Amino acid sequence: MKKSNLFLSVFAFCAAVILSGCGSKSVDPSVSDLVKRVWTASIVKWDGGVKYDKTKSTNEKQGYAQYKLDLSAPPAASLTDFDGKKFTGTYAVSTDGSVLTLSALTSTDGAPTGTGGTLKFNILTKPTETTLSLRTDGPYIKASNTTVELSLVNP
Repeated sequence: MKKSNLFLSVFAFCAAVILSGCGSKSVDPSVSDLVKRVWTASIVKWDGGVKYDKTKSTNEKQGYAQYKLDLSAPPAASLTDFDGKKFTGTYAVSTDGSVLTLSALTSTDGAPTGTGGTLKFNILTKPTETTLSLRTDGPYIKASNTTVELSLVNP
């Protein structure tokens, strides 16, 4: 009887130590949590060619200096595109964290040209607190009907 009580006590102590160690580890944030920020353009490529680089003084598409994707208040989304037009709508991240969808985008001029109010982006790598890499899931008419790759930063 005493051996079983000792065994149970040791087992309970070890379990408590293991479980308390688990609670002290930080939890890896989800993609949904990581995108909840205001993003600006760092590098933008159209079909692989660099159109904007924040570190350069001159760029082929200088308008990306004003590009802003605000996802800080889910599910609300605000997009200021490279042409200066601002759109508002909602956003969602797919359950597997691989796709960002902006929906019901509208402005006083309507939806972004050729989108029907929806823009889908493939999330290229897991975001960090300061970087987000996206690629349109198809050609974007406002970008000469090419695929756009965005390297965004949260300064």
